[in-house]
Amino acid sequence: MPNARRIIFGTHVIPTQSVEAEETSIRHTEFQASPNGTIGGKGIASISSTQWGPGGSDGWTSFNHPGAYWEDQTDLWETKGETWSGELSITAATNLTAAASALAFLYITNTGDTVNAEVSLTGTGGDYFIIIPPSGSVHLRGDGTNLGLNEVFVRGASGSGTTTIEYIIAQ
Repeated sequence: MPNARRIIFGTHVIPTQSVEAEETSIRHTEFQASPNGTIGGKGIASISSTQWGPGGSDGWTSFNHPGAYWEDQTDLWETKGETWSGELSITAATNLTAAASALAFLYITNTGDTVNAEVSLTGTGGDYFIIIPPSGSVHLRGDGTNLGLNEVFVRGASGSGTTTIEYIIAQ
């Protein structure tokens, strides 16, 4: 049976360097001599039609309102539906995964203004080695079977700062 969903993603990097002109106060940006062009790649992550989301819901992406599914409606739908930004506010460690499923794709962008988002791939007690600055993002692609990464936690800087993120997590 073919997968019902897929995520198409890509990265495009332009290696540049800042160079000071003969006049000491004038700087400009130019391509680096090596690799002498852009670098990047594209990929496709095939994912299951049934995705797990935080809290056991269908919300495998933050772009869905948390009350978008009838069974999850806990507030007045008419006051929320059209105003949802897709951002998740985080301070303390927030689990984005189901522990029993292997990761197929992960994308997190820090939409906050001042506080870094920190990501652990080994649970709440693990190390938060991935730091996402404000306006920064990260994406990882797994194979959906062998690459565990089934304990992805995100928090505000050092577990005390508050920031907002948008995410896609497919398992």
